[in-house]
Amino acid sequence: MNKLRTLLAGLAIAGAAVVAVPTAAQADGGCGSGNFCAYADDTNYLYQEGGGSSSWPAQVKNKVDWVRNSGVAVGRHHVNIYWGDDNSGAYACIGYGTEWNLRNNANKFSWTRNGDNRGLGDKVHDNAASHRWVYGCGNGTW
Repeated sequence: MNKLRTLLAGLAIAGAAVVAVPTAAQADGGCGSGNFCAYADDTNYLYQEGGGSSSWPAQVKNKVDWVRNSGVAVGRHHVNIYWGDDNSGAYACIGYGTEWNLRNNANKFSWTRNGDNRGLGDKVHDNAASHRWVYGCGNGTW
């Protein structure tokens, strides 16, 4: 009976580790100053980019679980995260110095530009494909 309890306790701990938010060291892997970072649990892949990207690598595209904006506080320091490739569709905007755990599905694509409403209202978790640095958050930012 004790072995069964030990086994069940071990499985519970292992299960919790699978859904746990990665620590800063695990997730950001040292997300460098000036970078936008996206992490995917499925592939255990950290994507870091100092500029914009019209198409994320397959290891993180539409698989993202966590994002961080480690930009610098001058110029374009917000990041629009787009539903589609080529900075298309609806977008979410993450401010400077902010990180989002997307697993709780609280962050949505809530802004649009040029009438491209694809993905509007969808969760960012596992649905993002590209990003762009912008001066501020809101509809029509570029």
